[in-house]
Amino acid sequence: MKTTKHTFVLTVIAAALLMTYSVNAAENEDEIDISSLTTPDSTVSIGLGHVSGEREQFGVFDDVRDDTTQLLLDADINQRDDDNGTWIKFKAHNLGIDNRSFEASYERQSDWGVNLGFKQTPYIAPYTVNTGLLGIGTETQTVTNLAAPGAGTDIKLAMEREQIDLGFFKYLRPDLNFKINFKNEEKDGDRHWGRGGAAEFAAEPIDYTTQILEMTLNYMGKKLQLSGGYIGNLYKNRNDHVTSIGTSTYELSLPFSNEAHQLFLNGGYNFDATTRGTFKLSYTHATVDEAIPASIVALAYAGAPTRLDGEMNTTLVFMGLTARPMKNLNLVANLRYHKVDEQTPASLIVCSGACDGTTTEVHGTPLDYETISGKLEGIYRLQDGYSVIAGIDIKQQDRTVPYGNDNDADGLDSERYVPFRSDLNEMTYRVQLRKSMSETINGALAFLHSKRDGSTYSAAVHSYNVPTDPEPPYAIDPINISDRERNKVRATLDWMPSERANLTFNVEVSQDNYNGHKFGLRDGSALLMSVDGSYQLTKDWQMTGWISHDRTRAKQHNWRDANNDAGSNFSEAWLYDTLTDTGDSIGLGLEGKLNSKLRMGGNLEWTRTNSEYDQDIVPNDVGVSGSTLFYPGTTGPLPDIKSTVLKLDIFAEYAVEKNADLRFDLIYQHWETNDWTWEFSNGSPFAYGTNDDTQIRADQNQEATFIGVRYIYKFK
Repeated sequence: MKTTKHTFVLTVIAAALLMTYSVNAAENEDEIDISSLTTPDSTVSIGLGHVSGEREQFGVFDDVRDDTTQLLLDADINQRDDDNGTWIKFKAHNLGIDNRSFEASYERQSDWGVNLGFKQTPYIAPYTVNTGLLGIGTETQTVTNLAAPGAGTDIKLAMEREQIDLGFFKYLRPDLNFKINFKNEEKDGDRHWGRGGAAEFAAEPIDYTTQILEMTLNYMGKKLQLSGGYIGNLYKNRNDHVTSIGTSTYELSLPFSNEAHQLFLNGGYNFDATTRGTFKLSYTHATVDEAIPASIVALAYAGAPTRLDGEMNTTLVFMGLTARPMKNLNLVANLRYHKVDEQTPASLIVCSGACDGTTTEVHGTPLDYETISGKLEGIYRLQDGYSVIAGIDIKQQDRTVPYGNDNDADGLDSERYVPFRSDLNEMTYRVQLRKSMSETINGALAFLHSKRDGSTYSAAVHSYNVPTDPEPPYAIDPINISDRERNKVRATLDWMPSERANLTFNVEVSQDNYNGHKFGLRDGSALLMSVDGSYQLTKDWQMTGWISHDRTRAKQHNWRDANNDAGSNFSEAWLYDTLTDTGDSIGLGLEGKLNSKLRMGGNLEWTRTNSEYDQDIVPNDVGVSGSTLFYPGTTGPLPDIKSTVLKLDIFAEYAVEKNADLRFDLIYQHWETNDWTWEFSNGSPFAYGTNDDTQIRADQNQEATFIGVRYIYKFK
């Protein structure tokens, strides 16, 4: 098992293009210009930016890489006609790069309005693929056996998403309005994929359209508020499957086109000044009515369906109540019912023999889920600044076991590849104590305990073969339905030692314990500690900072048939793996004015993540001389993965005129990792097997510098 820790870092270009304009606040609150609320500033900014260095990792979502000069163009225009109460707004971001967007709207206040938006988002894989694969981007791909890894053609796998939004609203009465929104999203490109049956490279062709139509009628009364309407979602995939040709030919399936239609009604009612009720109702009908490609049908059982007649109906009912029955007591209660009812016919798809229950068979697996959940919470204010918060959350789920009767001789309509539960129950208790210790310090301490259990497991069934414990995967504990007890403690403290300083402390500790079957996750723990604060150095200068540490650990119980023998004469090997993710982050910021015209600032951020794999290793064939390790190519547990990100950005903003600024940005980013995902243990780039030799190269040490200058013009 490999765990991955994601760290989201603001990209160089995105940070530079962010419109961060300061509005000089008046020293005296009485001097604030109220007219700025109805006639806000408009800004147009234009400039140039240059990136030097390597930034494949940073440029995943903007396609600005290596040595590139870019146009910096942004706008935020707001115009209001006081005579007829109309607004014209236009916002544009990053118009000079591929990650661009704009939105325009015309609105007559309390009457009607329209809006148009566009957003373009690229995705470029942060590695290079060297391959001989033919037909990338099409539905027929051919694996070519290269002479050696690296002897093919370098390609960059990339996708692009373009979204157009259209909207209209109209007030029918002061308390009643109608809204309609339409979204069209086009996505195309190629995504990293693979062929079944062998370690060989393939590229998934992406070419689909998603359309969403939403119509809403809103009523806003003094006591009753209602919002109801319709949402329709259409997904069209222009590729239905891929024929992958190599040593063997495989038919690789792709997502089918589908559609969903929802009717909904949400509302609230104010019974009095202290009591309010809310509700949500929705019904969704989703279908897939698509012909299965003939080449895939040819591989299936002769009686298998040639068309997927999929149907799923979802019902949601929610009711909530908030009340203050006493001066010092607030109550919150809600109840939620959610049912997923799949009506897709159960069918025999694959049959390797006579289809009489004595051969391997695979069936369709329609599933139903019915979930009832509720919450009751109370807040009671005590004397001396104390408050007690107590609550209970309840969740009960009824799950259809994927096993039943069909018309074939075997009596099965589906398989269970892991144990399954028909009923799942979870209850959580929460209690929290808050204290306002003084005007400068406040704290809270919370404790949460939850317990999840359910019905007796239905054993795993692989077609006609019904093995018994202790051989996995039949004795594994699926993490989402296994018995679990969770305890969590959270402590927070806000401290203002002076009018200039503010500090916030936060600590969270949690512990999970799993039990039931012999295999799977056994226990887990998490720790989070953080401190952040700010300090007003002078009237014009402020410093901010934060530091955090988090650690997540999981221990799982594994099993291995040490003789590679699935029969009764297997030799068991019991393994424990402890997987740990640790993260540390530090941030410092300084911002202020040197004089009435020059404003400067900077931020420094450092983040390090570490994934550890404490694993038991056993020989591949116990008792056989010269046996290899269970994990090929290693002589011990998988090595740790460490990644570090350093970011420094400095800016200066000079007021050349009352309504015009000149802004300079200098941003440096450094990313380094020893991630072995695309490397062999000897450090050479990963390459697929001898029937392919496609090679994946990833730069593990990247740094980039951005220098930008822009002219910002402000007007009313």
